[in-house]
Amino acid sequence: MIFVILGISVLAFFLCWNLIENQKVSNVTGIFFAILAILSVLAMLGNFRNHMGMEKQTVVTTEKIAPVQQMMIMNQPVGTDGTERAVIYNKKADQKKPTVAKPAMDTKNVIKENAAKNELVTKSTYWVYKNNFYKAMFSFAQKHELIKRTKTFNVKSGVLVMTPAQAKEFGAKMKAEAKAMQSNPEAMAAAKAKGAEYVQGKMMTDMQKNPNMSAAQKEKLSKKYAAEFQAQSKAQAMAQLSQKVAAEMNIK
Repeated sequence: MIFVILGISVLAFFLCWNLIENQKVSNVTGIFFAILAILSVLAMLGNFRNHMGMEKQTVVTTEKIAPVQQMMIMNQPVGTDGTERAVIYNKKADQKKPTVAKPAMDTKNVIKENAAKNELVTKSTYWVYKNNFYKAMFSFAQKHELIKRTKTFNVKSGVLVMTPAQAKEFGAKMKAEAKAMQSNPEAMAAAKAKGAEYVQGKMMTDMQKNPNMSAAQKEKLSKKYAAEFQAQSKAQAMAQLSQKVAAEMNIK
């Protein structure tokens, strides 16, 4: 709208100054449209330089995130001073290709550890028009503008934060530790005994509830509880190994 007013003011000034024969009317209308044109230019400059007709608006959004490889969030420092960082994470637990949040001129990434849950809180501040009048007046001159954005990655306790290089080393150490554990006959025997005890305890409870359980039902339940124990023991072992390796690498 401001461009239209400016164009009409300049054209009207030219016509009034040159085509109106009555000198007094010509002067008055010419000066009026000249002032209107000047005010239009000043308003445009005010909008561009000082965001005239606009105000700051902050929008906060929250979304769930998941660790990469179930146990880590990648933190890659960017630049020479290390103050900027790219964060590699998953939006969903079953995501195959991780999401990368890169820093930018108006965007800052922050990681907060030991949070209550894994989530991304995005706080964005914009210049927006105060009302429809200013929007109609200046929207063709300047759109809504992002001032700054802060992405805060809240990470639960137990989720490790490391660089991609540390993650590579961490994975190699985890693999070596797991192999060493599997080659330890005493550890394997102890795990097998615990598994048998777990299955037996579950079976006894079920048989007390259903004494007439058939052999097929017993076998099915036995396999179910064996798989259940294996999943639980694997998760527990992985958690213990990750804590051990992280301590060795001085990763918190």
